[in-house]
Amino acid sequence: MSTVRIDFPADGVGRITLDRPHVLNAINRTLLEDLSAAMRQLEVDSSSRAVVLTGAGRAFSSGFDLKAEADEGPQPAEVWIDRFVDDWHVFLGIWQSAKPYVAAVRGYNLGGALELSLLCDVTVAATGTKFGLPEIRHAGGPGAAMLPWICGMKAAKWLMLSGESVDAGRALELGIVTEVVPDEDLDAVAVQRAEQLAAIPPTTMKLTKLALNRTYERMGFLGAVNENYTISTLVNATAEYRDQEARRSQVPLKQFLQQRDTPPT
Repeated sequence: MSTVRIDFPADGVGRITLDRPHVLNAINRTLLEDLSAAMRQLEVDSSSRAVVLTGAGRAFSSGFDLKAEADEGPQPAEVWIDRFVDDWHVFLGIWQSAKPYVAAVRGYNLGGALELSLLCDVTVAATGTKFGLPEIRHAGGPGAAMLPWICGMKAAKWLMLSGESVDAGRALELGIVTEVVPDEDLDAVAVQRAEQLAAIPPTTMKLTKLALNRTYERMGFLGAVNENYTISTLVNATAEYRDQEARRSQVPLKQFLQQRDTPPT
């Protein structure tokens, strides 16, 4: 695995680290494959009763890799259908896991990476972390659209319709994270929370997590996610999205983001 690392920072705790720090751990196809492999490895490892998910360097993840997508050029709806199915299959591994997942996030937690952390059972955030779903500014689809399941309607609509980000304090108020700690304490606290969860008898943990998840599934969680990905397939095949991809390929990423996110005067 070239883009993901596994280690064991404490008894009963496995840790998966997204390891593309030079691009703020942006998610590309290789990282998704490596993440899936790492999750499968820890799922069958009886010595790991809880899992920490984090990112190397100064960010959890900036989301899906826009440069990689731009370099590929415009893709038809058929490609996006397969990708959204594949992506959600990987992400859903956290939801379906018998083991509790603790996300440890710092720096940037954006786009698809935010949805990845929302699927974790606990999220510990470093002070100063930025959370957001900027897809709409890129003419992209809503992905899984998980925020309506996490926070209230008004907050979910504002974040998803504006593409604005919030800091860790506001994310705590909205229920996006479980707790906020100083950056220097993040890794230790996340491991401590995982140790607490690992101390629970594993069958009890498995069945209790299943009961909690079934509650949301009965409310329509999985059906809504599938419909949202269908919508995303359509959005990502529009001329507006292709135009953004073309613009992205013409200038450096930082310049592109400044141009994209600057309101017209």
